[in-house]
Amino acid sequence: MMAGEIQDSFYQLLLKYSRPGNKKHGMILQGEVSMENWEEKVKRLSHLSGIQLYYYDIKGKKVEASLTTLISLLQVMGIEDLSETGLEEKIREKEEEKNNPFPPVVVTSERKLCFGPLSPQKVVLMVKGEKGEEWREEFNIEEHSFLEWDFPPSMEWGYYELTFLPGEKEVVHPVFLVFSPGSCFLPSHKIWGIQVPVFSLATLKSQGIGDWRDLLLVEDKLKKAGGEFLGVLPLHLTENRSPHGISPYLPLDRLLWNPIYLPLEEVASFLGYEESKKYLDELSPLFSSFSPEKEIDYDGVWSLKQKFLRQTFGLFWERRNEDPRFLELESFFQEERIKWASFFYAFAEVHGLNWRNWPSPYRYKEKKAVEDYIQAHREEVLYHAYLQWLMEKFLSSGSFLGFDLPVGASAGGSECFLEEDCFAFQASLGAPPDDFAPAGQNWGFPPLFPEKERKNGYRHFIALIRKNMQFARYLRVDHILGWQRLYWIPEGSEAREGAYVENFLPDLLGILALESMRNEVTVIGEDLGTVDPLLKESMHKFQVLSTRVFYFEKDAEGFPLSPSQYPPLSLATFNTHDLPPLVSFWEGEDILLREKVGMYGEEEVRVYLGEREEFCKKVLQKLSQWGLWEEGGSLWEALLRFLALTPSLIKVVGLNDVLGEKRMINLPGTVDEYPNWRLRLPIQETNLEEALCQIGRIMKGGG
Repeated sequence: MMAGEIQDSFYQLLLKYSRPGNKKHGMILQGEVSMENWEEKVKRLSHLSGIQLYYYDIKGKKVEASLTTLISLLQVMGIEDLSETGLEEKIREKEEEKNNPFPPVVVTSERKLCFGPLSPQKVVLMVKGEKGEEWREEFNIEEHSFLEWDFPPSMEWGYYELTFLPGEKEVVHPVFLVFSPGSCFLPSHKIWGIQVPVFSLATLKSQGIGDWRDLLLVEDKLKKAGGEFLGVLPLHLTENRSPHGISPYLPLDRLLWNPIYLPLEEVASFLGYEESKKYLDELSPLFSSFSPEKEIDYDGVWSLKQKFLRQTFGLFWERRNEDPRFLELESFFQEERIKWASFFYAFAEVHGLNWRNWPSPYRYKEKKAVEDYIQAHREEVLYHAYLQWLMEKFLSSGSFLGFDLPVGASAGGSECFLEEDCFAFQASLGAPPDDFAPAGQNWGFPPLFPEKERKNGYRHFIALIRKNMQFARYLRVDHILGWQRLYWIPEGSEAREGAYVENFLPDLLGILALESMRNEVTVIGEDLGTVDPLLKESMHKFQVLSTRVFYFEKDAEGFPLSPSQYPPLSLATFNTHDLPPLVSFWEGEDILLREKVGMYGEEEVRVYLGEREEFCKKVLQKLSQWGLWEEGGSLWEALLRFLALTPSLIKVVGLNDVLGEKRMINLPGTVDEYPNWRLRLPIQETNLEEALCQIGRIMKGGG
């Protein structure tokens, strides 16, 4: 539905649910009930559905969601009858759900639960755990009293199915229980490391794009320097097609990995087939044409890599009855989600990624049709499982990787296809207007329905967290603000015409803590921007590290905060992938770049350059005052000493800064105007090792 259609629909609703009659204050009355009452019911239902009626912008101004926006989002949520009667029925239904003494999910770190109030009755509780543990208890409930259940002493953190069986009624109340430790795993000591965009790595052996071998080379140098954190931008599956299918933050599926990062020589060596090694030798001259000085040609690189990977799989397929590793691949393929995702990409090669236009049996995931297709096209389907199998083989060899979990996934990918019922395809996620983006932002991918996720026992969310922790020591959650609320924009509307929809923050953090402890993975939340104090408090409570960026950590007068003012439960860094490297920041090149691509006008550039110059002076003043820098000294070393002095648990330096690179990896708000995600960073091993060792010495000395 386009913006104009939404507006028309709104007026049609006014006409449909009103009738000619007396007028009062310009509103048409429906009998004794005014349109003001109808609007109040729309707002009441919106509130009960988690749609926030207003928010405060970055300047503290209250912004109310329009009635048009509220109606549109209610329709997105599947509420069709917006008559007064329909609204009242839905309001009653929502209130009953919220007042139900047996909610669909309970997430707690306490060893006791309380349900009620209940009417007098006998209730039997059946409990079943993940490992097959079972408990049974009986309760005699008195009038308006509560059912209080103490966990058995042997009950460990985990997921449990509770079934309440009231004695008088033939009603069963299922409750999904998440027994959480209530806090995430933390390392035993302070650590430091670097942040790396893997695609940008250009070593002597690179094949047009950075790959897993290049990353392990960097990891080896980092280990020697004493670093214990190697953060990477998302490695999830993308189209690998310019310009819209290359952003690591718009993946096709956050539970699958991008095989463009497979190191082909290692693949050939792993399989051990002479034919593959010879074929790779034939392709090598073609890879040599991708100069490190040029931007990454995703289409060209992936096309060449695909040729090799298909050839190796063809050989693997031919030897399937004699190579014992093929049984391992078959076993991997039997995992339900791998099987369905492999079918998806095999079918998409013929019918395209727009799965809504697929033939009906496949578009609606009819099990028999899909199984028949897999049986008839087994080699083609298994090829896609083979790519994921290889990726997981290599991912398992990392030592202290920090993975990155994006906010959402492309509507055209396997994640949205396989979890179709959980996504709101008639809306997009984004951000309201601010100084950075005066028109607001539309990120172009659909939100998940929080209520549906909860009623499904957070099955998809749990799978996401588990998969992204499987090969990691650290997990960064991009835009963790979305775990509290996300900005929904109805389809066809401008970004400013959206509203915030609440999420179940305590539930999500409780599940995160459980998976974090189980996998011994430390979690970092990207909590930049205007953040609700409640989110900060919740992150601290659950031991999710806050992200502290030097550029933004200022006092009321615009001076940089002292190192001691950084909180211990934080990751401290100079910048992120969306911000300029230090050299560029110091010289104001990012401001001039925005002018060049048409984002800033002449007056804005003058103002921003003046503000930047003033801030840089204040930085030097403070660094000098703290004894970290003196005239003629190295600013780079002074800033590293500053970082080392922070009590932050993790301190991170971007690879761009390590190498003295000026160019930004990504310029938000651009597509064709700037080569986002396509710049390469030539790696000279000796220089990299020396630079990392310098950082290591400073970090070890604590300044």
